[in-house]
Amino acid sequence: MKSSKIKSFSVYGLFGTRDVCIPFDEDIKILVGENGIGKTQILNIFYYTLTGNFIKLSEFPFDKVKLSLGSEIISFSKTEAIEYIEIICQHPVIQDILNLIGFSQFKILRNYILKGNLIKAQDFIENHPSYNRLKTIATSEDLVFFLHSNLVGNKRKTSLNNDNNLSRNISECAEKIKEFLESDIILYFPTFRRVEEDLRNLGYDDEEFIFSQDDTSLINFGMDDVVAKFEQIEETIKELLSEGLAQFTTDILNLVVDDVPPSNEELLNKINEQDIEILLARVGNQLPPKQKDAIKRIVTKKEFKNPLSGYLLQKLIEIYEKQKKLDDSVKKFRDVCNKYLIEKKVFFDESAIRIFVKSELSGEEIELSKLSSGEKQIISIFSKIYLIDDEEQRFIVLFDEPELSLSILWQRELLPDIINSNKCDFLLAVTHSPFIFENELDRYAVGLNEYVKIAKVSETVTA
Repeated sequence: MKSSKIKSFSVYGLFGTRDVCIPFDEDIKILVGENGIGKTQILNIFYYTLTGNFIKLSEFPFDKVKLSLGSEIISFSKTEAIEYIEIICQHPVIQDILNLIGFSQFKILRNYILKGNLIKAQDFIENHPSYNRLKTIATSEDLVFFLHSNLVGNKRKTSLNNDNNLSRNISECAEKIKEFLESDIILYFPTFRRVEEDLRNLGYDDEEFIFSQDDTSLINFGMDDVVAKFEQIEETIKELLSEGLAQFTTDILNLVVDDVPPSNEELLNKINEQDIEILLARVGNQLPPKQKDAIKRIVTKKEFKNPLSGYLLQKLIEIYEKQKKLDDSVKKFRDVCNKYLIEKKVFFDESAIRIFVKSELSGEEIELSKLSSGEKQIISIFSKIYLIDDEEQRFIVLFDEPELSLSILWQRELLPDIINSNKCDFLLAVTHSPFIFENELDRYAVGLNEYVKIAKVSETVTA
């Protein structure tokens, strides 16, 4: 790995007794410690600092946080965070909204309203992953009207419309962190035992998960979002196919009045029989069997002498090329998951365009909800990393006790597989299992107690 752009993170006055100062010389760190030492609290404070969620930060026992990003040092006290929140949360409805969408999301919504973009504000609410729960407060239209009245219409009720009245340091810290992290998505994987908990006891409906559109931070495991991702990818591939075939028909009609343009020989020579089999299977009955057989013969023999045949085949290949990136992402996801699954596999039916898990013994499809905790964990994790729209997307990955629900063999494989995805810019994991780093990541493992000292009074009382 390379040097980290996140240089260090410190929490002063943790539990009122400890100062924790963690250097990040490289972009992988595995913190090791027994239960009760504060691993999860430190990881949570780090996560909520990176995502600017000061409401959640205020719930943790600390005095001050310091974050070093490149040459920039960002520091704020818990007192500042609380004062900031008190100004933000002057109305119980605003408190409810903040609890559902988080501070960074609320700032986006607030900016739409302050700029008079009420339609965008309403769209933002309706497209938010927490919309079903926001509807329990009021309709999207009523929420926008309420926020507009409070933020703009009656300045005496709230000073949210004036950042000068807020804690300037906190606001500047949030902006600096956001600018520095740029387009990195933060993936936070908490302890997986929450999969087995009753989500209703946590305040969520079974089908819901928390996924921030702004910092795009995952803060809850679940399989419904994986199913939704499968369906989204399947639908996207089908849409690309449909659009491509519509354009293909247009191109054929254009040949009635236009000359046949020259074919792209490089593209034609690149196509292989397997790719064309997949494409023709996806086309289904839209091409008769006779034409499909003719296309297969052309590809097999690499004979593109007929300009019309070569041109039309090229257009078919272009249709498949637009789908291939998604296909390849699904295949990588399938292959890495199948390293872990026993007597069952993730299947990608490329012809029918379906992603599913199937028993190798019975051949029957298995619902994701019927998988074991460890299998759910593996599939959920890798779906977040591989099944994304932007193949160039990079991640900051935070893990709390990834070993839970995983066999010893899986523990050894998990973090290296995440690193080897070539999508991870920074990884921080906290664990008490030696098997998590019983691999090539051993040199990145450090006992958390090496970074913990008795709190200094001067540090804990100074902002």
